[in-house]
Amino acid sequence: MTSPLPHAIVPGPLLPPGVQLGFEQTVPRSFAHRRQIGEVFVADSAQSSDVDFHLSFQIPRAHSLWSDRNGAYHDSLASAEAARQAIFVLLHRHVGVPVGLPFSLQRITLRVEDPAAYRDDGISALQGHVHYRVAEQQGKGSDVVSMTLEGAMEIDGRRAMTLGAVLAFMSQEDYDIFRAFQRAQKPVEDSRPTPAHRLAPALVGREIPRNVVIGSTGPEGSEPDDGTIRYLLAADRRHPAFFDHEYDHVPGPLMVEGMRQAAVAAACRSGAIASPHALVVGCDAAFLDFAEFEADVVYEAEAPVPGADGSLPVAVRIQQFGKTIVEGRIELLPDAGPHPRSTTQGHGV
Repeated sequence: MTSPLPHAIVPGPLLPPGVQLGFEQTVPRSFAHRRQIGEVFVADSAQSSDVDFHLSFQIPRAHSLWSDRNGAYHDSLASAEAARQAIFVLLHRHVGVPVGLPFSLQRITLRVEDPAAYRDDGISALQGHVHYRVAEQQGKGSDVVSMTLEGAMEIDGRRAMTLGAVLAFMSQEDYDIFRAFQRAQKPVEDSRPTPAHRLAPALVGREIPRNVVIGSTGPEGSEPDDGTIRYLLAADRRHPAFFDHEYDHVPGPLMVEGMRQAAVAAACRSGAIASPHALVVGCDAAFLDFAEFEADVVYEAEAPVPGADGSLPVAVRIQQFGKTIVEGRIELLPDAGPHPRSTTQGHGV
């Protein structure tokens, strides 16, 4: 039996003795990098050692994006968004990273350890605790250069998810120079995005059309049959959640939601799952470049091959200007039944 890595989070209660976190209010919106108060999901935070941080979160049951589903589970990517915000909070509140210092997520990983933790009883909000541990760090405070975080999430006392993130930091001046150099290497001035028709919500497990973020240029299934299913990013840039504030590039949460929707649509189209109401039980995304608004963002999803545990891993790439800008995989678990609200309203899945 091998010993855990020095920074690994071992099984057990996420909150150590003496640490209590509340759900009475949210943290200041600037700490979570949100402009709208209603988009802040982190409620409280505490630090228990030089490298250990604990946070509580709650997802509003009536949130226009994260409650837009008709399955038996809460959305695991909703808790992943809370975990993303939790990174910002621990950096600004506890680590000394100034609000406004540019940084980016270079890689994110998540794995649902207990799907039952996400079962929706139709009454309770999705809430829980996140424990992050700093596994590696270069620099401190405003001079931080990079950081690797390992984390775990608990929902209703159950170990629900493990997480990982790799972050890179730079000064505002360096960021501006870097982005200008990046854009100068791309044919941005001569590009125009291809008009795309968003997929029907039912094809990607959504009910509200504006929450669909991928589309096609022609009838579904009209593209070449080469084993790869392609979609275009077709998001509403007025979307209140994905575009809570201004960006100089396509935001990461939107890119990941597109990966999920492309994986779901591809899995349904291949016959691997019968319903688009599938729980995301795994996500791995490496962000290799920024996505620009001026040109097509293309999602390429491979037909999934069922895993031994019943999950469906779907390889998804995102391309722009003919180059891969995000490389990753989404793992899906077919939903076990309708959302409780469907039973009370007499609707099927």
